[in-house]
Amino acid sequence: MKLRVASAGTGKTTSLVRRYLELIGAGTPLRRLAGVTFTGVGAAELRTRVRAGVAEVGATGRFLDLAFPPEHRPRFEEAALELSGATLTTIHGFMAAALRLNAPLLGLDPDFGALGEWEARALFEEELATLRFLARAPEHALHAPLQRLAGGAEALCTQLFAARALAERFRLAAAASERERDLLALFEAAYARYRTRLGALLLPPPEIERRALELTRHPEAMARLRARYQLLLVDEFQDVNPVQGRFFEALEASGLTLEVVGDPKQAIYGFRHADVEVFRGALRRARARGELAPPLTETRRHAQVVTRFLNHLTRAFAERGWGFSAAEAPEVTCAGPQAAERGRVEIHWVTGEAAMGELRAYEARVLAGRVAALLERYAPREVAVLARSYAGLAQMEGALRALGVPATMLQGRGYFERLEIRDLYHALKVGLDPQGLSLAAWLRGPFAGLSLGDVERVVLAEAPLATLERLAPEVSRRLERLREVVRRGPVEALKLLVRAPLIGERRYVDFLEPRARENVDALLFAVAAHPPPDVGALLENLRRLSRQEDAGDVPQSGDGVSLLTVHRAKGLEWPVVALFDLGRFDTPRAAALYVAPGSGEVALEGSGAFAELEAAARARDAEESYRLLYVAASRARDVLLVSGSVKGGRPRGWAAALAALGFGPEARPWARGDFVLQRWPAQRVAPAAAAVADERALPAAPWTTRRFLEPPQPPLCSPSAAATLGDEGDESCEPLPITDPDEGEPLPGRARAVGTLVHYAVSQNWSARSATHLRNLEAQEVMFAFSAAERAEILAEVAELLGRYEALLGAALPALEAREADFAELPFALPFAGTVWQGVIDRLYCAGGRWYLDDYKTDRTVRPESYYRQLGLYARAAWAVRGLRPEVRLVYLRAQQVVRVPEEALEGALEALLARAPPDLRSA
Repeated sequence: MKLRVASAGTGKTTSLVRRYLELIGAGTPLRRLAGVTFTGVGAAELRTRVRAGVAEVGATGRFLDLAFPPEHRPRFEEAALELSGATLTTIHGFMAAALRLNAPLLGLDPDFGALGEWEARALFEEELATLRFLARAPEHALHAPLQRLAGGAEALCTQLFAARALAERFRLAAAASERERDLLALFEAAYARYRTRLGALLLPPPEIERRALELTRHPEAMARLRARYQLLLVDEFQDVNPVQGRFFEALEASGLTLEVVGDPKQAIYGFRHADVEVFRGALRRARARGELAPPLTETRRHAQVVTRFLNHLTRAFAERGWGFSAAEAPEVTCAGPQAAERGRVEIHWVTGEAAMGELRAYEARVLAGRVAALLERYAPREVAVLARSYAGLAQMEGALRALGVPATMLQGRGYFERLEIRDLYHALKVGLDPQGLSLAAWLRGPFAGLSLGDVERVVLAEAPLATLERLAPEVSRRLERLREVVRRGPVEALKLLVRAPLIGERRYVDFLEPRARENVDALLFAVAAHPPPDVGALLENLRRLSRQEDAGDVPQSGDGVSLLTVHRAKGLEWPVVALFDLGRFDTPRAAALYVAPGSGEVALEGSGAFAELEAAARARDAEESYRLLYVAASRARDVLLVSGSVKGGRPRGWAAALAALGFGPEARPWARGDFVLQRWPAQRVAPAAAAVADERALPAAPWTTRRFLEPPQPPLCSPSAAATLGDEGDESCEPLPITDPDEGEPLPGRARAVGTLVHYAVSQNWSARSATHLRNLEAQEVMFAFSAAERAEILAEVAELLGRYEALLGAALPALEAREADFAELPFALPFAGTVWQGVIDRLYCAGGRWYLDDYKTDRTVRPESYYRQLGLYARAAWAVRGLRPEVRLVYLRAQQVVRVPEEALEGALEALLARAPPDLRSA
């Protein structure tokens, strides 16, 4: 494995592009190369840069220091054609591609889908809860272990589940305690049920990793990968986790050539189970084998003074063993246009004996003042303020706004724990079931606004609702109205909660600040885009999402100073970067269990291995904290501003690190043009006055008074659903006993299986007399849910219907060989009557110079009038797309009857659909 260390700003992506072009020029086709990076954004950027590089070589024959002879141009022309399908993806994307290439070896469906981690956790929790229920029986194998684990079993198993990226399998030390053995037995049993639940069609990211590692133990799979790829290029290798690292090691051991690049100084994702030791192991092996490439040491990002500061920081940290070694921190030099920029570094300390909260408030004012002064030279969008916590960012946002500086929170944490989201959650829950904590939260919140005393009296009463009616009749009426709203379904209920005047004459949105309104609007859009089946499902989704640490806040719009955490800033850069709150110090959190990265050893509190694993985890966190400071400081191009608060002359956190380097609050003050170090005695900061909303009304847009009537059907609809849109009393449009499976009607069980298989067999021109065709039908996914006996019965019925269809060919239907043109399963999307009708035409063909449109039905009764609207849409689509007016026919397979549908019946059905649409949509 060839490895290269690349510091921040030294052109890591450019070096990868250069390597791509070098390989293409040497004769390696782009399709035989794979480029892998950590994020989807990074993969998209790499693809864009490779495309630009290929185009540049095609136009000029050169790229940076590379020159290619004219006879190599066809290689780059071929690469340009292959770019759209080239493997430039994330680690999970590459692993998934490898699994799809070899899916049968692992019992996977090649078309498996990715499952979100929060959904995977929900499935695991369900299986764990089921297992705990079953284990209540004394004869169950896990009954005794669960009794010994007592109440903490669920939380411990969930922690293990979240840590499965640390190892392919968890294990115990030889001297493991009985409690540890009980825990692992319970987890393994629940995990096995969870794996069964996923089946062959769903894989969350950690399972993609584990299955990919399992794949490397199949020699035939490795041979297929080597045949597919000659070289694998991996970016951001410092961010891989132990399972990913073992996967890449196994690829290398199998004979696949790997080249990796990364910067261990930027390994800051330990909370996502990334392990810098994977990179360090590769570094040691590369050095021993002579495969260590020269590091990239020319920074085109940083100005001179910023570069000097970063070199001093990395050298001092490496000498002390703080986060990285000297081999991982080569000195860098300025290059490119930035080599001519002098740059500037400022360090500001706020000192005093006051509480840290007061010191930070003044620190925020000082740093905001320095940012405001720099806006004379830089635009707000060229400035970023970074902090380790969102509390710090909120403090800086207030200080900037107090000076009139626009600020934009690019990303926040805990969106689903925001107060406005919780208000809506509790309102929905109270609408379903008015009791418990949600009732208390609703009564205290803006929807009711009761005092704490009244809330207590209502919640603790034997009859809470009767007590509420007696204490606050108006609030009781609001609750009844709320219960009516919730019965309307999740999307409509949420919309009314936000926008209807349910709080006296006021709407909930009237109580919200601009950012909170954006968050609420975003929730509305998200729920409307993927509506859950009912309010209960929506509440469950919100509950689960509120427990996800990386469920983010909604970005605010605006062209202001960017506010974001250091983790969110990785990979980005700005001309001016301000680091706030270097005096922050995080106390290590106590944990109930630890998992050793790589080995997977599990230790519970109180066991022999626990203290060792805890000490190792805390050492990793301390090292990562130093690397995080380097990442933060290296985001600046021209100007780096740093501030921290120090109480009682005792710097902590990053402030202590800078003090050890000679840049602390006790250091000599400096006030040069390119370097400032200043100490600010703390001053008390008065609380900012609440902002007064601007009540001046803007002129109304001309469309604000227009009423948009809701169409009778959704914006996107299946033609078969048109049959259920009949006028009142029109019995001919009741739901049909057998519907068209090609359009996704949710009919369960045997009928759906029969319809699906018959339609598929007809589309493939399969025969009931072919044993191979029948075996293929039995292997279809729709049959998975049935027993062997049920499958045999279904297959017999399908064969009978298929035989009846074959008997019609050459008689009531033109023979297949007699058709001049024949299209099966023809998909279409037709805008009509305010709706886009999306469906599939069973058969459109030409025989004897005449076009026919056949729709196959497996109904037990012949009622063609039930399908006029559906068939009218099919005929309209054939005319709109192909300019054809085919003869439309229903082919009833059970009755072996072909029914021609009159054209006037189809036109009448379409006119009826059009009449139902609002007037302003009848032309669409």
